[in-house]
Amino acid sequence: MQPFPASFLLFLYQIGLGGFFALAATPFHELERGFYKSTAGVLFAAALLSFVGKLNLYGVPWPRETALSASADMLFHLSFVIFAGLYLISLWGERLRLRARSFSCSVLVGTAGLALSSHAFRQAPLWSVETVLYPVSFFLSALLLGAVTVGMLIGHWYLIDTGQSIDPFVRVFKFFVYCLIAQTAYLMFLLLTLSLVGSAPTASGLERLWADHFVLLSARVLITHVAPLALSYMIWRTLQIPHTMAATGLFYVALLGVFVGEILGRQIMALTSLPF
Repeated sequence: MQPFPASFLLFLYQIGLGGFFALAATPFHELERGFYKSTAGVLFAAALLSFVGKLNLYGVPWPRETALSASADMLFHLSFVIFAGLYLISLWGERLRLRARSFSCSVLVGTAGLALSSHAFRQAPLWSVETVLYPVSFFLSALLLGAVTVGMLIGHWYLIDTGQSIDPFVRVFKFFVYCLIAQTAYLMFLLLTLSLVGSAPTASGLERLWADHFVLLSARVLITHVAPLALSYMIWRTLQIPHTMAATGLFYVALLGVFVGEILGRQIMALTSLPF
């Protein structure tokens, strides 16, 4: 079972990776370069903090039984940080090829690293349904964290560039809503599937979840899914006015809910090894 610090460091990594996917949903040629500089800087800082924290948490050298998986995990994580840093550097200048390749590599390597990291939290055997379900759960959480972060940051940019078209803000907002709906649906699917065909360690984790941590799970669902879904309707209404300042304020509240709920999910994972 992984400790909570490891789960929290994964949370920071997911912000960085999901943020790059959210950036891909924006129209690159319709927003000022300054937005991408500031946003990529925030995402790079989250990924770097996660890497440094993980390095300090596990220490070097690693135990022999986990040396291979730990070193591979750290290698992918470091590669993601490097490519994200190269993308950030490329924004100062016109090195378009470097910018495109570093962005693509950061997304690809980061996704592979996240899939690898998910197996450190899985207690089920390799040949089990959990081997597929865990990486998908981690990936959807990353998309949601990145979408709400970029949504809040793009709202801030509209406070600076008041003459900007509302379309980029709407695109990021829609990406956030799609990610929120997808993760909400997947959570219900995950609960049902693991209850029916989960392995013995998963069944034990579910027993602990229902018996000891049901309140924690309920709070996680209400804060991460129910409240942001209601807020998304309010954001949509303010964008139709349009009133970007009010929409940004609502995105702040949505970000707080998603972040708190995802941290509660990391606590559930630390207690039960379930990706909720």
